Amino acid sequence: MCYPLIFKENRLYVCYMGMKALHVVIGILVFGIFNAFEVSAFDAKALGLAIWMVYWWIVQPIPLYATALLPIIVGMPFDLIDSGPLAQAYGNHMIFLFFGGFVLALGIEKWNLHEQIAFTIIRTFGQTPVRILGGFMAATAFLSMWISNTATALMMLPIALSVIRAIPRFREKKLFSIGLMMSIAFSANIGGTATLIGTPPNIQMAGILDQEFNVQIDFFQWFIFAFPFMLLMLIITFFTLRFFFVKRASFEMGEIDKRKLDVNQKRVLGLFTLVVICWMSRSFVNDYLPVAINDTSIALSGALLLFILPSKEGSSLLNWEDLTRLPWGILFLFGGGMALASILADANIVSYLITQLTPLVQLPSVILVLIIVSIALFSTELMSNLALVSLLIPLIGELALEMGIPLFGISAGVALSASCAFMLPVATPPNAIVYSSRLLTVKNMMKYGFLLNMITVVVITGLVYLVFF
Repeated sequence: MCYPLIFKENRLYVCYMGMKALHVVIGILVFGIFNAFEVSAFDAKALGLAIWMVYWWIVQPIPLYATALLPIIVGMPFDLIDSGPLAQAYGNHMIFLFFGGFVLALGIEKWNLHEQIAFTIIRTFGQTPVRILGGFMAATAFLSMWISNTATALMMLPIALSVIRAIPRFREKKLFSIGLMMSIAFSANIGGTATLIGTPPNIQMAGILDQEFNVQIDFFQWFIFAFPFMLLMLIITFFTLRFFFVKRASFEMGEIDKRKLDVNQKRVLGLFTLVVICWMSRSFVNDYLPVAINDTSIALSGALLLFILPSKEGSSLLNWEDLTRLPWGILFLFGGGMALASILADANIVSYLITQLTPLVQLPSVILVLIIVSIALFSTELMSNLALVSLLIPLIGELALEMGIPLFGISAGVALSASCAFMLPVATPPNAIVYSSRLLTVKNMMKYGFLLNMITVVVITGLVYLVFF
């Protein structure tokens, strides 16, 4: 009786592997076809490599991180990039800034400091439906500013599920549960936009601007622009979810027990607070120091101290074995994106595309920003936001220089847009995580996510135009 089932599973497996093989072959064939053509305006091989990488990033026949190694595997043998720029791309200081942020986040997670912060915020906000929603959104957004939005969503989901289980039975419980799940995904996406280390597109954008346009963006400079955006979007999202999911709910939860920080949590919190203060004050402190420090050196110093400071158990707060939990692949994805940006610039593809986009110069600046933000935001629903930034920032940067519009402003708009994907479970890890709870459907996410997408386009366009134009 089992044979038909086994046969069916084998057929599905063979079909799946066949599709993966087909996508692998298509990507290689695309590069081969472009490699066979000679184009006077630009190097066709570079365009072929870009299309190959984008295709694999979208259909993912191999992991995203493995695709990011193609500039090394293909770039040098086909004379698309030299070893110097290649090393600079994969060893960019922005990558090490993110690495330092990862290690700090690992220390926070190892000693469950993130749970303490979350419970404190939720307990502070209160026990009514509206206050619970606000507490979860504030806690999720705050944590997402400093640790990955994936880790934030993973940590907040079981807390939310336990709250839902404890809610007294009432008619609107299912509706409230949907709103609470979406609040975690949306807040995790929004919260990461406030800091350079909060979400990968921010770091990627800063790295490409530094590498290709010699424009440096520090932690504080990004924060004073992006934090107001984060707050505004969080408030808009809160009132949107409250209107659709909470306005008729009426219950009150019991008091959440107060928890004290233990010694290890206090030490990690103290170190983390010191790092944040150094990031915020670096531009002022450098005026009085004999040597200049940067955000990367601060992050790595904080990470190093985690291996030096003792825990109450006698060992250090972090051991090297703890780093096995680090998402190393993201660092390769950064490097691959910056290497691809360098290849496209050297191959004159970006310059060629700019000449084709000259009609856009005639458009009013606000309309141009609106078009760019809309393309970036809705594209990130279907492809990696990191890959999207890697492709768009070099092009948008050259377009900005050509038109004489603020380079940082338009690039910041793209980076913010790449993090605000609310419609589909596959768009961001937080979306997928809350969808796995089975408390909401794709239809739920698309309906309310599309509304938030449209609001976000208007907010980013207005903010970029008001601040930079």
